[in-house]
Amino acid sequence: MKQKILLTYVESGFGHISSMDSIYDALVDRCNDEYDIQKSFILTEDGFPNLVKMNGFLIKQVQNTNKIPYFGRFVFPLIALLGGHKLLRFFHRQMAHKSFKQGLKALELRKPNIIISNHYFTNLLAVEYKRRIDPDVVVINYNPDPTLHTFWDRRDGVFIVDNPLAYKKAVKYKFKEENLRLVTPCVRKCIEDNTLSREQLREKFGLPQDKFMVVIADGGYMLGRGPKFAKSLIKSGLPITLCVIAGNNKKRYDYFKAIEEGHGKLKVSPNMTFKAYEFLHNAYELYGAADVFLTKGGPNAVLDSVYMHTPVMINYCPHVIEAGTVKVFIGEHGVGETVYRRGKAVKRIRQFIKDKSPLLQYEENIEKLIAEGNGITAVADIVEEEAQKQRLVYESRGMIIGDDDDGNGSEQAEPSLDNAEPINYDTDIKIADDADKPTKEGDVLR
Repeated sequence: MKQKILLTYVESGFGHISSMDSIYDALVDRCNDEYDIQKSFILTEDGFPNLVKMNGFLIKQVQNTNKIPYFGRFVFPLIALLGGHKLLRFFHRQMAHKSFKQGLKALELRKPNIIISNHYFTNLLAVEYKRRIDPDVVVINYNPDPTLHTFWDRRDGVFIVDNPLAYKKAVKYKFKEENLRLVTPCVRKCIEDNTLSREQLREKFGLPQDKFMVVIADGGYMLGRGPKFAKSLIKSGLPITLCVIAGNNKKRYDYFKAIEEGHGKLKVSPNMTFKAYEFLHNAYELYGAADVFLTKGGPNAVLDSVYMHTPVMINYCPHVIEAGTVKVFIGEHGVGETVYRRGKAVKRIRQFIKDKSPLLQYEENIEKLIAEGNGITAVADIVEEEAQKQRLVYESRGMIIGDDDDGNGSEQAEPSLDNAEPINYDTDIKIADDADKPTKEGDVLR
């Protein structure tokens, strides 16, 4: 039978989904006939109650880093100080042990030969699955961030990073160098294959061709500074096209949609074209239609914008990961600039309307970065290399891995959780509910 490659998806910010999509697309395009390639939202698909709650807990923490002042800048150093990956391993195995065991059970149900993850929790599950259940499974992790934090389990598996800063951090945190791989950032196939020009993309969205265009997004939940920057630009009355993507935050969308329709307290100048959008699966096309993309330091959105040839303006970095985005994309690659104050953002956009030369320089730097290539090719190479090594191990034991779908190839022994404690579906962690979400406009970070 075919080796099974399992890609584990986690919504912990949408960058984890997008980067995993890029790897999935590359593997399917290259070797779908040779391997059984499956993707799974492993924390929610089986309905294991504690695992679902853990998924909600992880999402909530991402939201907290954006809406609670200094939360992210406090939590990341604190966890590092208290032991980093060792602390989180203790938390998941001992304090949140029910969701942890359900995670192992979810992997056992799928019987993967190769597990690909890009989040610290699914990486921990993969490593523990290898240690407890199937010692032959291959663990591969892709770090989608421009830097590296201390949460990652470094005991086993290939660990892929997409820039030299993250690689240096991995060495500092004592990852085994023989397990480290350095690639360029992984970009989704839909972005790499885009052939539409800025003008064609504006036509697709029904937007003016003759105005300077700014797109504002603030992650999938719009809990950062995006709303305040958007309101300042609306008040400025600049002769621009301004598009706001509210993501999955319905309250924010309703607020800006009312402004677009003329029902809100803020009034749009006749010189300005204003549009509000909910979550867009093709948001990257709207980035590509813009002259500049104004956003927080989320690496996924910045990467999408850059590979759509649009310079970025970063207005907020709530924690170490997004500070790394500024260091790598702004400091090293020069594909945009930072504007942490609303007044500065308005001033800079006013200057760009008169003189686009700084943006042209950013676009030149973008082309240099894009020329370095899409990392998905290198990641696919790594996965295939590890799969071939595993196949040789199987064959040395007389277990022939075939390419047929008829079950004629020898199958590996199925792993078992017989020695594990019975799963108890009682709740093991408390998750904040929807009532804890912001309820008024002033609840975002200032």
